[in-house]
Amino acid sequence: MAVVSGSSCNRVAAKLPGPPPFRKCRLQYYVQVLVGDVSLNQNLLPPLIQSYSGPFGHAELFAFNATEGPEQASTRIGYARGFTIDSAYKASDIIDLIEVELISYDDGKYKGTIQIQGEIRAISPNEVAIVGGTGSFQGARGFGFIERVLLDGPYRRFHHDLHFIY
Repeated sequence: MAVVSGSSCNRVAAKLPGPPPFRKCRLQYYVQVLVGDVSLNQNLLPPLIQSYSGPFGHAELFAFNATEGPEQASTRIGYARGFTIDSAYKASDIIDLIEVELISYDDGKYKGTIQIQGEIRAISPNEVAIVGGTGSFQGARGFGFIERVLLDGPYRRFHHDLHFIY
């Protein structure tokens, strides 16, 4: 039997256990990608029929550091983990990925996860949806932009600019 409580689905103002809630409207950080590193598993799923549909269906798992700034030595504030699936159906040079990403965030004050998803294309910035969160980001909703900002040898840096809607 279901129990119905209250007349509204709005977040309760009661003090919740755990870290303080994040109530700012914007969060920015950088994701550090080392191309060819073991944290980028390029063999999760092979393309479906590569001779006909190119990379369509190819899937990758990833796990990267998230930092305050774009420099490799910048303070780490968490991790970005997730997967991408290539959704470009015909063989071409166009990058067209569906990405689902979980940001494990901990800057010493705010702690929790943020879930984002969206389409990632070669031309940036790419817009993504914030679809949930835990801890300080419990119930997060909003949108964000992911933009490749720096190429440095085998390193790629992506700026994440998240905007929360309460």
